[in-house]
Amino acid sequence: MADQSHGDGGIAGHLQYWTLKIDESNPFMQIHLDTMLVTIVVAAGMFIFALWLKGRLVEGAPSGAQNFMESVVGFIDQTVKDNFPVHNPLIAPLAFTVFCFIALINTIDILPAFLLGNIAHLFGVEHFRPVPTNDLNLPAAMAVSVFALVLYYEFKLKPVHFCKELVMEPFTSLVPGFLKPIVMPINLILKLVEEVAKPLSLSFRLFGNMFAGEVIFLLIAFLLLGGGAVSMAAGFFVGLAWTAFHLFIGLLQAFIFMILTVVYLSIAHQPVEH
Repeated sequence: MADQSHGDGGIAGHLQYWTLKIDESNPFMQIHLDTMLVTIVVAAGMFIFALWLKGRLVEGAPSGAQNFMESVVGFIDQTVKDNFPVHNPLIAPLAFTVFCFIALINTIDILPAFLLGNIAHLFGVEHFRPVPTNDLNLPAAMAVSVFALVLYYEFKLKPVHFCKELVMEPFTSLVPGFLKPIVMPINLILKLVEEVAKPLSLSFRLFGNMFAGEVIFLLIAFLLLGGGAVSMAAGFFVGLAWTAFHLFIGLLQAFIFMILTVVYLSIAHQPVEH
């Protein structure tokens, strides 16, 4: 789980990004190149693997990669059917893509703690963080994309009802008519908070769990590098156990992000009750 570290600054030094600063005076005007690079590589790998598997599909009893992927597809398809009230051909492929993409990215964290950073250092890159879900930008971007899709279906399927919900719920029906104009802005604020909480919960849950796992990996790696033979042996088994647990957490976070995406879209598709 550990290899020789490069650079200095301890753990904090390994939590910095490979950054392209567009505006030196504005901390928000920057691009994390390591996040972009790994995201593109994983997405491209998924696409290439899909093309490769497509050319090897066989009828009858599948085996190997086809059998594994059919199991994953069947599991996700059944999950969508259990949680989605109507038929929408976009939802199951979206859920499958979200789950596989996040699961693959999270799995990168089981590589030796400093391996990809040391490789990047050979090419002159001072800092490199290999797991994009440890960068809040990627979970936030995915969560905002899901949120935009939810709003799209809300306005497409029940625009009048959704607009009424913004200003009429929850207090308008509980007050006399002359007070309704007063509570409408309060309703709007509460509804906006409720809607904004959806992408926030999606992004921070994924980011928080994966970031905490990365920090613990680095702690174990530094213990391995700085201890004696007994400490290294103990650290190795602790690191191995944490790697297995973190792999489970990564898959669990991918499933949670996927199921919440399906649930939020399911709510947007629910018919208006009269």
